[in-house]
Amino acid sequence: MGVNKVTGRIVDAEEQARIERAASGDRTAQRELFDLHRDAAYAAALRITGRHEDALDAVQDSFIKAFENLATFQRDAGFRTWLVRIASNRSLDLLRARKVRLAVSIDRDDESGPHPVEPTADDPAPGSNLERDETLARMRRAITALPEEHRVVFTLFADAEMSYGEIAAALEIPIGTVMSRLFHARKKLAAVLTDLAPAKGRQ
Repeated sequence: MGVNKVTGRIVDAEEQARIERAASGDRTAQRELFDLHRDAAYAAALRITGRHEDALDAVQDSFIKAFENLATFQRDAGFRTWLVRIASNRSLDLLRARKVRLAVSIDRDDESGPHPVEPTADDPAPGSNLERDETLARMRRAITALPEEHRVVFTLFADAEMSYGEIAAALEIPIGTVMSRLFHARKKLAAVLTDLAPAKGRQ
């Protein structure tokens, strides 16, 4: 581990070396990056699309795009954050495409419409504490239960670490709308996860 003198970001030397090898076409390094970061990309994609199949497609497309563009990746940035942003944008594309398909097939009985996936399908890490697993499962269920417009904004902000401006540009909505949807998403999550919200006045 080291600190980038320009950004102050903590840089993982092993991760940077792996990225360099992957950028040169090293399949082993690419597989290692995939194994390390696929869960984070999948979690964000699943929250946005609400479908296991779409989330898997988004993850696969995201890694392909990431590996194709590793030469332009800023090495002082976090690969996981960058990847999750790519996955989030791909998920939005799939979400828009799904809406178009539904609009086209509105006059017929189509059973292939969106069916939210139980968040518990996203397996927790092996050997993790049971109580922690249950807490994460509750959080996933609460996020999945949010209205789509709120869930998407929350995921882009919390998982993809996108700014208000980046979210507004991605969704083609005003920044004020982003702020409003994020506020309501947080409010609904706090109402459901009352025991996880920090107590008022607590230091």
